[in-house]
Parts: sequence; structure tokens; C-alpha cells
Amino acid sequence: MLLSPCGHSMTQQQILIISGAPDAIEILSDLKENGFTAVNVAAPGNAIENIRKVVPNLILLSIADTEHAEISTLSLLSKIRGQFPQIPVIVVASELDDPTVREHLVAGAVDYLFYAGLQKELLTSVVERTLAVGIGPGTDELEMTLKMLERDQQSGFRVQQAMMPNSPMSIRGLTFNHQLYPSMIMSGDFIDYFELFDGRAAFYIADVSGHGASSAFITVLLKSLSRRLLDEFGSFASTAEVLHWFNAELLQWKLEQHVTMFFGVIDLENSVLEYSNAAHFPGTILCHEGGAEFLTIGGQPLGLYSEPRYETQRVSLPDSYSIVMFSDGVFEIMPQGSLEAKEEQLLSVVKCHQQDDLDALVDDLGVLTAAEIPDDIAVFRVARA
Repeated sequence: MLLSPCGHSMTQQQILIISGAPDAIEILSDLKENGFTAVNVAAPGNAIENIRKVVPNLILLSIADTEHAEISTLSLLSKIRGQFPQIPVIVVASELDDPTVREHLVAGAVDYLFYAGLQKELLTSVVERTLAVGIGPGTDELEMTLKMLERDQQSGFRVQQAMMPNSPMSIRGLTFNHQLYPSMIMSGDFIDYFELFDGRAAFYIADVSGHGASSAFITVLLKSLSRRLLDEFGSFASTAEVLHWFNAELLQWKLEQHVTMFFGVIDLENSVLEYSNAAHFPGTILCHEGGAEFLTIGGQPLGLYSEPRYETQRVSLPDSYSIVMFSDGVFEIMPQGSLEAKEEQLLSVVKCHQQDDLDALVDDLGVLTAAEIPDDIAVFRVARA
């Protein structure tokens, strides 16, 4: 029997489903079939009253049919967070592309679940995992505060993940794939890729100085700038011009942190990679049948200098290749003693896994078996078979 940290059976802990839609009955039935006996249902308008009567260990807040709800679920979530901050709330959406999920996570939900199709099978495991965290009766004030902070960070990380493009993603025959491993819960590394209006594919990897929540907040700004880049530029003269634009925008915010970035554009018709580097390190690796080599590094970080210098480099691409990028956190887990040795090992690993998926490369680097991750690690690959 699964027990919570307070010693109670998780299947006997109180769960409240808040829903004004028919899905509540199905969720209730699903939970009871899996052994959860103390499950109640409340309409959004009566939710606060029900919580006061029997304080639940967990709330499932359905955001289905929000258009006709008597009270908005966002407003309700804010009330619950304000009056019952110790109760974790999981958002349950009935549509896989529901755009309001992110808003609810920002407002304080600890997790989300798409109760649709095969995703329904995840309900029990998500509920068990959340209950196992163990904020509930008997938790002292300090422990509760720490757990709440951790949950806020976890929600922030989910929002951060939602801002990133799907991985893997295909754009005009190119495959984009990335993985992030934060040193804390939220990450200061960020990756984005998108198709330009002229048919070229743009991508970048960015590393905000420091790590944790303060650095992660700047990644939200980077995502906003990505969208503006498309709207304001449509097309641009060079990748160096883009870095100058990023730098000017970041300077306006007067941030304490700076950002390193590798920004690239692939012209598929002419098989050319154009790129510029804003002090991002380690160097980006271009891998092909003839071998693997680091691309030119250099430039100055974004957000520090009013008149930085960035260069535009152009490289002809073969029919088949991969472009692999890392954040500098990868060096922290590598056992080699010198920076030169680490770079040689990185080049060797990338070359060995040119045709493999990203998981194999990450495994060979030892990311998943590292005793600790002192700094955020990002691994990003663009490939054309």
C-alpha cells in the first residue's frame, strides 16, 4: 500500500474534483476503480464551501467547458491558492491543445493532466505522485513553506517547458531535437527554432548567467523576443544584425544577468548555414561524413555592452549533417582535467553519435548518471539525414 509522508494511505486521502462538466463523473469513476475511496465532486460555484467543510489533500480542477462556467477556473484557482495554499491543485484539461493550461500553471497549479484519449491512463499516476509529495496535516510550517516553494518552482519549470518548441520537430526536412537538465528546478538555458517567412529555418541556444529562478525568468523574455523577431523582421540582412537587436532589447531591461547565444539560419535551397556567436561556449559542432569540427566562437555576451561586435559566418553544408550545441554546464560533469581535453571528448562523442538519437549522445556524456548537476545543461541538435 502506498503511504504518504504523514503515514496515511494515499488511496484514502481526500480528493476533491471541481468541475461543471460531465467529465467529473468519468474522473470520479476512474479514481474509484483504482482504489481511491475518498473522492468528492463539487461544482465551481460551491467549491470553496466544500473545501472548508472537508479540507482535501488534493484538488483536481477541471477546465473543461470554461466558456459556460459560473465562475472562471482561473479566478477560482486564485481563491484556492489564497485561502488554502497548502492544498496542491492539478489542472485537468479535456483538450490536448487547451491554451489556458499555461495560465493556470502560472496562477499556481502544481501540475496538469490532459484527460483525453490515451492520456487518461496517466490520471492515477499523476494523483499518486502529487500526494506522495506530502503537504498535508502534520507538516510543520517550515517544511510546508519549503515544499510550497518547490512546487512553485516545479510549476515554473512546466511553464518554461511549455514555452519551448516541440521536440523533436521537423521543419522543411530538418529535424530539431533538444533536452534540458536544470541544476535546480528551473533552468537558465533556453532553445528556440522556427521557420522564417522566406522559407529559411532559424534556431538558437542561449545561456543566461547564473541559474535558478532569476535566470529562468529571463528565458521568458527571450521567448517573447523570438516572437517579436518574426513579427518585426520577417527577414533580416544577417545573423549579426539579429544579435545586435537582441542585445539592444535586453539592455533596455537593465538586467543583472547577461546572456550568451549562438544564433543560426539554414538556407535549405542553397545548403548554407549562416551563424553568429555572442560568446556562447562550448563551440557549436558541425558533424558530417568527413568528420566533425567546432564552428568559430567569439563575440560578446548580450545585455552588457551598448556597442558590441558580432560577426556573420557562412558555411556550405553537405547533403547530410548534424549541428550540435551545448550549454557550458556540460563541462561541469565531464571528468577530463583540462578544458582542452573536455573539448576533444565532446567532439569525439558527437562524432560517434552522428546517426544516433539524442538520448544516446546524452547517455555517453554521462548526464543521466552524474552524481549532481552543478550548472544547467542543454543539448540541442539540428540534423538533416
